[in-house]
Amino acid sequence: MASGDDQPSDPDEGPVLSPDELDITKDEHVAEIEEGRYVVSPGDPIGDVPTVNDEPESKGSGPVDPATEAEPEPPALDEDAVHEFLESQFHESGSRYGFDITATFDESVHQRQMVSNDVVTIFESLVLWYAQQIDGKTPVEEVLGILLMEANVPIRYPPSSLRRLLESTELSPDDSIADLIAAVDHEDGFRI
Repeated sequence: MASGDDQPSDPDEGPVLSPDELDITKDEHVAEIEEGRYVVSPGDPIGDVPTVNDEPESKGSGPVDPATEAEPEPPALDEDAVHEFLESQFHESGSRYGFDITATFDESVHQRQMVSNDVVTIFESLVLWYAQQIDGKTPVEEVLGILLMEANVPIRYPPSSLRRLLESTELSPDDSIADLIAAVDHEDGFRI
């Protein structure tokens, strides 16, 4: 139950958000490009984006005859315009790495955008997101292992990763490769 200052008694719950606070359309970093489709800027606020519903300004002082005044053409929003917008957003972010991806998984469309100055962080974010979209029931690390194993791209691991694997067992240099396989043969696989 909330105390007199309308804050919840459990600090982990946080305040209850109103519908207005959940409405992303009022955020200066969000622009609606058509019904139910939005562009979200990770950096600077987005300027005014004309929509089909924008009313043209009347230049005369009298009433305007709708039959004589043509509706203005909405701005062209084609694939090239979207790519140019995203390119501009990435340049303005000042980050060294980034991605904006729209993908379909079993007829469901998902989107993700991220920028970072850390090449590992950006790659990790991308592959973790992708693996989570493929199968929400299988652990992400297992999905990634299957994808890498099934890909037709040979993976070259640094020697330190093999050293860490060997150190995680109780084997000695006198043990055989069969002993190593038995030591790492777990039902849930092994980690490198």
